[in-house]
Amino acid sequence: MDSIRIERITLKDLPAVAARYAERAPRGTFIPITQHRAAAMTQNPHATSEDVALLLALDGERPVGYFGVMAVQLAHAGHLHTVHWLTTWAVSKDMLGKGLGSRLMQAALDLDVDLAIVGSAPARRVSAKFGFKEVQPLHYARINFDLLGRYNPLSLVLRGVRKLAKLAGFNIHIEPVLGFFHTLFETLIGWLLRPLWYLIAYIGVSEPAPTQKLVPPVQLEAPPPAGTGFYRDSQVLSWMLEHRWVMPWPSDSAWLDYEFTDWRSGFQIFGVGDEREYALFQYSKIRGRGVLKVLDATLPLRRLLPAALWAAVSRGARIIEGPAALADALNPLARALFVQRLERTLQLHPRAGVSPLAQAISSGKFTQHYTDGDMAFT
Repeated sequence: MDSIRIERITLKDLPAVAARYAERAPRGTFIPITQHRAAAMTQNPHATSEDVALLLALDGERPVGYFGVMAVQLAHAGHLHTVHWLTTWAVSKDMLGKGLGSRLMQAALDLDVDLAIVGSAPARRVSAKFGFKEVQPLHYARINFDLLGRYNPLSLVLRGVRKLAKLAGFNIHIEPVLGFFHTLFETLIGWLLRPLWYLIAYIGVSEPAPTQKLVPPVQLEAPPPAGTGFYRDSQVLSWMLEHRWVMPWPSDSAWLDYEFTDWRSGFQIFGVGDEREYALFQYSKIRGRGVLKVLDATLPLRRLLPAALWAAVSRGARIIEGPAALADALNPLARALFVQRLERTLQLHPRAGVSPLAQAISSGKFTQHYTDGDMAFT
């Protein structure tokens, strides 16, 4: 560990760093960021070229860990303030358990800025040791049309065996096998039945999907920054529209050691008379499955649900993720079959007791919205 150094990579240097480690890298290489993600990050309207965008751990010249840093906007008391969202946080397999993740976290704290992070349970335990405080969890819904993948007979038997083993005091790891059966049944049969699942979800939908209309970015208007919480303004919405992640397959990192999706499409905007009413949907391929996420919307729920379902059907998405109210609007049968209730925990670390983030937390009015659980380009 003594030979490892952590470098601060500024936003202006991010594309060159991505190219250095991702371009023509051998299969399975551990890289800190993909080239198209780096190119998009440089266009962040709320960041400067000198902002630290990546903390890179190097063993010699070999990347062994990284921590992404992205400037976002916090609304509080009628004003917008910059907070730095900690995005991707990873270490190479040969460095696991050696304290490198903690070193990267300390390097993030040394930036002396307001920080926010959403992570897994193990990551949250590390963050808590460094003084990060949890705020109310984000409750959201996943509408999962992979019914056979989740409930095929073989997976059900395996889950039953796991429960029996647990009662006997044994823990068995069956996730890889479950993943295999999930893929097998969805590949062989799931695609054939998915139109039926879509049809069930449409039962009870009283309004047709709004007419799709791509609104030029300059015409988009995000809601005003009322209340206290993270906020996307029209500049961020325009940024996401203009800098899409549409890559040829295979992309520059398709076979590398990088767990996040390499394919993210543009956003769909539904204009309904007044162009202030819109819904922005992100479509990504994650582990080969199409996922549609509702990022921002001013459409009322009665129109948002058919718009999301229509977008999922048109893209062949197998999963829709969005605010809990979106699932509540489904009919009872669809809710029972497809809906999974989930939550994500947001942790915050003010740089000082008088910083904007500290004041927002102490106000007792901090709210977490779904869009902030999946910030732009994380």
